[in-house]
Amino acid sequence: MKIGFIGLGTMGQPMARRLARAGHEVIGWNRTRARMERLATDMVVPVSSPAEACQSELIITMVSDDAALESIIFQEGRLVAAGVPGLIHLCMSTISDTLALRLAAAHGELGQSYLSGPVFGAPEAAISGRLLIPVAGPSAAYERIRPVLDTLGRPDYLGEDPTAANVVKAAGNFLMASVVESLRDATALVHAAGVDPREFTGIVTQALFPTPVYQYIGGMLANREALHGVRVPNPFLKAAEQCAQSAARLGVSVPTIEHIRDRA
Repeated sequence: MKIGFIGLGTMGQPMARRLARAGHEVIGWNRTRARMERLATDMVVPVSSPAEACQSELIITMVSDDAALESIIFQEGRLVAAGVPGLIHLCMSTISDTLALRLAAAHGELGQSYLSGPVFGAPEAAISGRLLIPVAGPSAAYERIRPVLDTLGRPDYLGEDPTAANVVKAAGNFLMASVVESLRDATALVHAAGVDPREFTGIVTQALFPTPVYQYIGGMLANREALHGVRVPNPFLKAAEQCAQSAARLGVSVPTIEHIRDRA
């Protein structure tokens, strides 16, 4: 396929590079020109504007947040109107479900398709094609781009409503937020009792939670607690806010999510 890729940051770069190496024609745009130039040798062709990147069969956006995506899609030359009828927009950024609804409506008015496909995984997973990708939106569009998704990782199709994928991503990140909150409270408690937090997390990640998430986050928090007694900021708290907003829209009571959100 001819793919326009917008957002060539830490995750976007290896994803665009992988698609180009798989034989797709990839044209890329990023606010920082240097990132585009670094990809030129990897068969990703830099373009001068988001609208130019939109002259393709599929546009993938991988930007930081709602505000960044809104500025590109609705303000900078109205990218949503720059694409041809039949264009598929796959948003792989972590955005709110309310913005996903707005994007789906805007694309639908122009005879285009919108899919939400936020990713789970670190840059290493993007490099090796092992991202986990919940995807939601029109089934015909999903089937059309399935080979692209398979190149990037493992897609899981969740149905026609694009917001389903955004809620799943927020809920997954909320679980990460709850891991951080519970582990940092637990390590502070055992440290106060005279136990080395690193010993504690070693026990926990072997006996109770032998998973990479607990091992990585637990080790990081234990080292900080043992060496400095510093409470590490929770990098996943935005997900708690997004989950709370989704819950309000869906009429669901989520006291644990609200509690963690309010600890920020």
